[in-house]
Amino acid sequence: MYIFFVPPKHPSNTTLGSLILVWTVTVFVYVFKSDEFFIQYPHLYSLIDPIVLLFFPLMFFYIKFYFTPSSKIDYKLVFHFLPVLLYFVAFSPFLILSSNEKVEHLTNELPDWFLPYSLFFDSIIIVQGVIYSLKSAKILYQFHDTSSLSKDFRWSIRFMKYFVFSNIFLWALGTAAVVLQIMNVKVPVNFFHFFYFGLTCLMLTIGFCAFKWPKLFLHLATIELEEIKSDKSEEEFLHKTDEVLNEESQRLLALIEEKKPYLQNDLKMQDLADISDFSYKKISQLLNNELNTSFYELMNDFRLKEVLKLIEEGKHIQFNLPHLGEQAGFNSKTTFNRIFKQKIGQTPSEYIKSLEQ
Repeated sequence: MYIFFVPPKHPSNTTLGSLILVWTVTVFVYVFKSDEFFIQYPHLYSLIDPIVLLFFPLMFFYIKFYFTPSSKIDYKLVFHFLPVLLYFVAFSPFLILSSNEKVEHLTNELPDWFLPYSLFFDSIIIVQGVIYSLKSAKILYQFHDTSSLSKDFRWSIRFMKYFVFSNIFLWALGTAAVVLQIMNVKVPVNFFHFFYFGLTCLMLTIGFCAFKWPKLFLHLATIELEEIKSDKSEEEFLHKTDEVLNEESQRLLALIEEKKPYLQNDLKMQDLADISDFSYKKISQLLNNELNTSFYELMNDFRLKEVLKLIEEGKHIQFNLPHLGEQAGFNSKTTFNRIFKQKIGQTPSEYIKSLEQ
């Protein structure tokens, strides 16, 4: 429950809380399961598999929501949980039975189709582990070089790697247990015991980290916001960690970088749409949903970077600062000074003086 509400509620932490909840239910059923247990609670029989089918999709969504704060929970996510729905449809002839009918099957013999179906869904779980582990690793790989990231974010990356690789290790144990069971091979150790023991250790570790280091669970946008508030220096403005953006957002930013439409001081969003293959509506959606900024704020960010580039080239020696602002696309001296102070933490004159010291 702590993961659900502390740190501040966000889809990434809500997903992690949901994952830990299904882990807890699975471990509970495994620890207490026995013939007597299922005779007493027959409706719990065969409910572990559909819960396990949630493991890897939830793991992947936790990683995805953490590194893409603009992602939202929508209806498209339902497709990832189709195996769970398929399970309930396939096992519905057994699941809809009364308690007495289930007890009769458990004490005598299960339907002929029961074991083959169970093995089929065990195979799906194994395939899920491969697919979602690769998808999660792909997201993490984008941050393989952490040298330019903040200390808090580096620790978050390390935690995420531990989280993903722990899941992969547990998947390997669970897969070994299932394969040995299918092949009816007897070994001196029970891999299922190791799997659920490891799962319990992972849950305890996450719970301890949540209490001890809650910043590990601050999603990417929150970390970046704190960094910007704490130090609005030139280096922070130019090199702050980028969000993981979708392909369309990257194309839009690349187009702006290449064609430099922001040098036009009366630029409108429609002007940008006219020189690109994006519609006015699409640009607005990307700005609001992916880049989390306004059109004018984004243009002013590019203009400020242009001013800093001109200063680095020594143009401030040839021209006064208001002229550089005008050259970069700012439509007034007041706007130029305000944006410069807001982003850099110094006025343009103070900044030039700091370079000369």
